[in-house]
Amino acid sequence: MNRDLFICLLASIVSGLAVEVEGQEMVSTLVDPVAMLDLTTVEGSSPVRSLLLREAAVQQAVTPRIATRTVPSTESGAARESLPSVDTITGTEIRTVQRRDLGDILRQTAGVNLVQTGQTGAQSSLFIRGMESNHTVVLLNGRRLPPGLAGLYQLEYLDVATLESVQIFRGAASSLYGSDALAGAIDLRSVDARFVSEDTLDSFVEGGSFSTFRTGHRLSLREGRFGLALDTSIVETDNDRPRSGFENQVLRGNAAYEIADGVHFDVLGYIQNSFLEVPGSSLSPFFPEPQINRNQSSLFSPRLSIFRDDWEFSAFYSYTRNELEATRDVFGFDNRLGQTGHEVEAVATWRPRAGLAYTLGGGHYDYSFERLPLLPNPFNQPSAFGFAFTSVFAQADVELPANFHLLVSGRYDDHDSFASKATWTAQLSHRVEPTGTLLFAKAATGYKAPSGQDFVFLSPTFDPTTLQPEESLTREIGLRQTVLNPRSSVAVTYFWNDIDNLIDVDPFTFFDPAIVDTRSSGVEVEAVFSPCEGLRLYTNATWLDTEIVAGQYLGGFGGGPGDRLPRRPGFLLSGGIVVEGERWRAGAEVTGAYDRFDGPGVVLRDYTVARLFGSRELTDRLELYGRIENVFDLDYEMTRGFEAAGFGAFVGARYVFGQ
Repeated sequence: MNRDLFICLLASIVSGLAVEVEGQEMVSTLVDPVAMLDLTTVEGSSPVRSLLLREAAVQQAVTPRIATRTVPSTESGAARESLPSVDTITGTEIRTVQRRDLGDILRQTAGVNLVQTGQTGAQSSLFIRGMESNHTVVLLNGRRLPPGLAGLYQLEYLDVATLESVQIFRGAASSLYGSDALAGAIDLRSVDARFVSEDTLDSFVEGGSFSTFRTGHRLSLREGRFGLALDTSIVETDNDRPRSGFENQVLRGNAAYEIADGVHFDVLGYIQNSFLEVPGSSLSPFFPEPQINRNQSSLFSPRLSIFRDDWEFSAFYSYTRNELEATRDVFGFDNRLGQTGHEVEAVATWRPRAGLAYTLGGGHYDYSFERLPLLPNPFNQPSAFGFAFTSVFAQADVELPANFHLLVSGRYDDHDSFASKATWTAQLSHRVEPTGTLLFAKAATGYKAPSGQDFVFLSPTFDPTTLQPEESLTREIGLRQTVLNPRSSVAVTYFWNDIDNLIDVDPFTFFDPAIVDTRSSGVEVEAVFSPCEGLRLYTNATWLDTEIVAGQYLGGFGGGPGDRLPRRPGFLLSGGIVVEGERWRAGAEVTGAYDRFDGPGVVLRDYTVARLFGSRELTDRLELYGRIENVFDLDYEMTRGFEAAGFGAFVGARYVFGQ
């Protein structure tokens, strides 16, 4: 018997579903680095599902690459694969594997460690390749979301169930995105109303363990030159810890009008509101603490865009606001923290010939931060600060002879309060056609100007403008090799990063900054095996080594020169299997973290947690689905004193209206 056929049949038997495995039209980067746009509809499959997939393909075709900020060319080279350090997770994949928040996606991404101080809705810290949480820019359709207190937009509030795709870029990206992009960038893509072509409504509702209720809706409308896209989601849960209830509502919207052929005016809006009980560490004598956090954030962004055969242009204004109100703190540190941003940016791309694109852009960015004590005391004083900078950036994307490809970009940010900075990126790749091998090398610099989390708690007598920007130099080399068939591949990447002037808390005063230098290096391995179109196996593994080079990290409690950085496991592993039939899908995933160091003298137990998921289309429009999280009810912590959720079962239904 043919080996591939045997594997497919075996997978069907193991899944307990005695139906024939057929090719499916799901767009998934679990199979290919570049999502497939040339969809083939299986005979007899749901026409409504095919409609949604066609719409998804259109949206992907016009989505700018996060690594270049340009829309893929329709000419030769349009399907050129990205480096392994760039991941695109499509909306179809999100719904098939039942991701619910951004953390679900990041836990299955190579080079990324996500630490949550609790469960759904609890504060999350993101460490990309060993760097800090506030070293990653989070975007919505290319516009920055306002950073929270930790300097990174609150990942716990980012529901992804109704998104069109998520792009994750690992490595310094300041030459394109400016301050804060030392470790990378994440772009959440909701439906772009400029390119909606069909009227659809896609809704789901689900419930399950811990009194969890979720619902979400996506609406797309097209009437002549006017397009509208709305999506909303609601989650309510008591969680699996005392006093840790969470409620979150999100509304995203985009309205667009085509003024003339290829000339669009659109407005993007975003509103988020949440309520969270914060019980604190289970090791605290006050556990569970009575603290309550209320968070509101918003974005309003009008944009003008023009598309032509050999050039494109866009310009937007963006207003962002984030407000966190923390009350009932056991030590009386009740505060209201606010952050406001104003951004104006314009970008133009010119393609003089196939395989060549030049990009030029500029912008002005203005941010302010304030802390208002609700219970003032000598140790809880008000503070406020603001700064602005103007930027210009350029990029060349060039296809060279003999299957070489060069990407270079540079940026200069002129600050009014901190040191001005120039950053750059240089990337070279080469495809060996006879063997299906991609070789690549990349180097880039990044920086982060001091921001809210760096100075809102400083002593009022300290001058924030004396702080120097944090800086990084990141490098990576590696290869991707096709194996067995075009759907299967293995990628290996070696990276190393140097970070200087890291701003931390002084271990003695707690009101003055400490300056730290660190380094990190490691290996990422990503493998996909798809012997037939209805079966996919995938895995990611990361080996990470970190070190404090100079200074005292985390107020001196995390170690000094020569010590490891805490909360960065030495080894991360994730992977899964997805099996699909004509009207069903089933799969399993595991996620694990090993060699875990949580601070001096604190070594956490390794963990490997498993989940199961599946769905069945009852009609062309109605789908039932379910999943089991933490299948073996593993008792583990992501960080000391904060237990992860135990066994949980969830079921839901999804209904699609469409023409």
